[in-house]
Amino acid sequence: MNRKIMLSIRTRLQSVYLIAFCFIMLTYACKKSEQHSVDPTKDKEKPGPGTVAVQVPSSINSELLRIEFNYEGETNRLMEISQSDGKLTKFFYRPDGLPLKQEHYKDKKLQQEINYLIDKAGQIYKIYLFDSKSAPIGYYAISYDDEKRISALKKHGPNNLLQEEETISYDHLGNAVSISIVNTSKTTKMTGIYDDKLSIYRNIPYVQLLLFNQDQARISFSKSNPLGIDYSSPGSTGSIYTYEYNSDNYPTSFKRKQGTITETTKLTYKAIKPK
Repeated sequence: MNRKIMLSIRTRLQSVYLIAFCFIMLTYACKKSEQHSVDPTKDKEKPGPGTVAVQVPSSINSELLRIEFNYEGETNRLMEISQSDGKLTKFFYRPDGLPLKQEHYKDKKLQQEINYLIDKAGQIYKIYLFDSKSAPIGYYAISYDDEKRISALKKHGPNNLLQEEETISYDHLGNAVSISIVNTSKTTKMTGIYDDKLSIYRNIPYVQLLLFNQDQARISFSKSNPLGIDYSSPGSTGSIYTYEYNSDNYPTSFKRKQGTITETTKLTYKAIKPK
């Protein structure tokens, strides 16, 4: 009798254990299924490193002038600037990537050559100018601040006499907020205020050195875009800028108002993925 009772109890316990084991395995399987269904989605939502593209200007178009920028392959190394008025600038580099020289053309004829000199510390400290026949016509001496930004440009003539001196001061964001230009006849002082977006030229390496004598030089000295430029000199008229931006906060167009004249400029960009 006792043996029959023990067998009955054992049979019932085995059933209970079997049901419990099945329940545990089912719960474990559900948890694994949830992990497989949720985790991949979370991984897809997280952008991988090095996937965010930066942008460099491809074209700048105003009512009177079209400017196009050409780069080395899919990199941000600037190789040429061509203009609709027949001007062309070619840029050349050293093996280590530092600027070597520029060649300026007008209607396919060489007009000027610019050479960069490097000091013992590997920093460009002078820029020499030559005419179309390779005759020296002057040079610029360059000084830098602690952040390795151009803080002064001294322009000398072919006789080594100082013709013009430009000094630049920056805010904590890297924007040129004060520029003073002194030459033999007058002193011109400019102050600027800026937006909080990304400037047109910020992703071009050595842009301050490449565009130091271009019309865009004042803009290239800053990390953001100017909203206003004021002059303290009598007879000089300041400028006011308004912008439209793309989804990445780069300007796609801007209006520049100077006195009663307003000029509209449109921009396009080339996307470069960092390596």
